[in-house]
Amino acid sequence: MLLESQEMFFEFDDFDVRDRFFTIEEKTAKLRLYLESIPQSKQQEFNDLCLRAFIFHDSALDGLVVTGEEISSVFNQDGSAPYLRSRILQEIRNHRDTFCAVKGQVEKKRSKDLVHRSAVISVQDVLSMHELLYSNIARKDAGILRKVVPLHSAYFHNFVDPKLVEKRLAELCQQTEHPEFQAQHPINQAVLFHRQFMSVFPFMEGAGKVGRIFMNSFLLQGGYDPVIIHSSERQRYYETLRDGPEALRELLLDNMDSALESQLKYVSDMESQKFSTRLNMRTMGLA
Repeated sequence: MLLESQEMFFEFDDFDVRDRFFTIEEKTAKLRLYLESIPQSKQQEFNDLCLRAFIFHDSALDGLVVTGEEISSVFNQDGSAPYLRSRILQEIRNHRDTFCAVKGQVEKKRSKDLVHRSAVISVQDVLSMHELLYSNIARKDAGILRKVVPLHSAYFHNFVDPKLVEKRLAELCQQTEHPEFQAQHPINQAVLFHRQFMSVFPFMEGAGKVGRIFMNSFLLQGGYDPVIIHSSERQRYYETLRDGPEALRELLLDNMDSALESQLKYVSDMESQKFSTRLNMRTMGLA
């Protein structure tokens, strides 16, 4: 699968897509207003639950089954321990810490520069993120590009030949500097980069996690909240990687909209104290 420069931008956005962009922006602004009206402790509770939901569903997309209880045990752990005994728990911790590090970098940048400019991604950025995701986990090729075809991968779309991985990854990263890519809407950037990244599939394990964190970095830089692609959408997600950027964008918009609806309901319920924590966890897709 070739990575041509013209594939890194949408030539035309119809009015329906632009209307959906605007609707999501409105709901995002409404959510921010809701959050500002509740105590800081409740805001932290909300952010914590969103992060747990992200890890729960994002892990499932790659076929890693984790439970809400396992996620809670990691979030309640003393963070001073260098590693956790369980591989699954260590992987959850790394997933959380890597995502928080990226989110923190984006928020710091946006606080200094209110004009949206998406960050240029380097090959080293990609390798470093993979190393963070698999640090302190035995028998993982952290930060090592794949050398063979992933025969038993959960994904079904076409991958580049292993001999071309390094070259194609470098070409893709260079595209993030291109003026036409930089001029794209942040949601378009997220879609275009992610689809191409997944066709390169640079790692034997964890390529999906790395790709979705970078996808969310473009959304965060554009002022959006991270998207949680629900585990029930797993098959559809795989198919969009094969079908094309328009299909992936529609999936992303559907899940952004769905997540915002759940989050707005959660914050509204939190504000009115109508529902129990258990019911709120179900609303957020964790129970």
